[in-house]
Amino acid sequence: MNRLTRKQGNGSGYQVDSQQIQPLEEGYGGEAVERLAKLENLWEDLEQKQKEISQKLEQLRGEGRTKSAQFRELMGKKLSNSYVLALFKDYEIDGESKK
Repeated sequence: MNRLTRKQGNGSGYQVDSQQIQPLEEGYGGEAVERLAKLENLWEDLEQKQKEISQKLEQLRGEGRTKSAQFRELMGKKLSNSYVLALFKDYEIDGESKK
């Protein structure tokens, strides 16, 4: 991946080159904004999928199908998604700061 950001000289945060963002009528656009939007879309999609998977797993549990291939596949997806979401939190990408 080609980084759009780099550490500031004083180490206080990150910055992007001015050609990576462009002022628009109501905010900013550009490659950096597009990449951020994709990351946010990924986060939201993972959270939504987790809810859907949890509902389906609950349904399968109610049907007594906890040993089915479908249940096991969904459980694997849920664990994988949970790991990625945990990484986002570790890197404070979820918008919440560590305390």
